[in-house]
Amino acid sequence: MKLSRKWLADFTTITASDKEYADRLTITGSKVEGTEDLSTTAKNIVLGRVAEIARHPDADTLWVCTMDIGQEEPTVIVTGAQNLKAGDFCPVALHRSKLPNGTEITKGKLRGVASNGMLCSLDELLLEQNDYPHAEEEGILTFLPEEMDGYVVGDDIRPILGLDDQVVEFEITSNRPDCLSVVGLARESAASFDTVLTVPEPVVKGSGGDVMEHLDVEIWDADLCRRFSARVVQNVKIAPSPVWMRQRLRKAGVRPINNIVDITNYVMLEYG
Repeated sequence: MKLSRKWLADFTTITASDKEYADRLTITGSKVEGTEDLSTTAKNIVLGRVAEIARHPDADTLWVCTMDIGQEEPTVIVTGAQNLKAGDFCPVALHRSKLPNGTEITKGKLRGVASNGMLCSLDELLLEQNDYPHAEEEGILTFLPEEMDGYVVGDDIRPILGLDDQVVEFEITSNRPDCLSVVGLARESAASFDTVLTVPEPVVKGSGGDVMEHLDVEIWDADLCRRFSARVVQNVKIAPSPVWMRQRLRKAGVRPINNIVDITNYVMLEYG
C-alpha cells in the first residue's frame, strides 16, 4: 500500500525524515518497501501565463510565446503545441530545469528564435488525462482557476501538481488488515512515534425525507440480517473529482476516473 505523508498529516503530526519514518515503522511491525520524495522529481519549473502568442516567423507549426513568470521581464519560449492562447496558465520549465520524466531543459534557439525553456505537456510531467481531464493529451497542460488554488505566476509548480510530498510504500501482510487504510497506518504511525492521533468521525448530511418513499426492503431472515441501512442519493452529476482528490488517489496508486468512482475509492483508502 502506498501512503502519502501529506495525507498522513491529516491524522497525526510526524516530523521524522523519510528514512527515520521507514526505519521506525519497519521495526514496529509495518514493513516499508521503499520511499519516494516526489519533490526531487522536478526542478526549476514554475507557473506561467501566456501574455502574448504569435506565429514563428520562419516555421508554420511553431509559436513564439511571451510568458509572464512573475519576474520583472517576461521570458520568450518557442513551442510546437497548438492548443495555447493568450491568458492561459501552464507549467514553464526554465533554463536548467529538470522534468519528472528525467529530461533536463536548457535554453537554446528554434529556427533562429531564442527559447528560454519549455512549456510542459502531461506526458513530460508523468501525468495522464485522468489527472487533468480537461487537458489535451498532445498539447501543453493548461490549468483551470480552481486547479491553481490561489497560486500566482512564478510560483513553484510542485505544490500545484501535488509533488511537494513523499510517498511510502508498505508491505501489508495478511495478519495486518487493520493497516490497509490511511487511518490504519496513521494509527500505527502515531503509536510508533508516540504522537496524537486525530480521526474525525465521518458525518453524512441528509436533506430530509423518508428513504422508504423511494424503495421497499423486505428482510427474509432477521437472525441472519440483524440490521439493514440504505440511503438514496439524487441529482448527482458525473464530473471530474476535485484536483486535491485526484492527486491523493494518484499517489496512492489509484487512477482517478470521476467523482462517483473516486469518492468510493477515496473512502475505502482512507477508512478501509
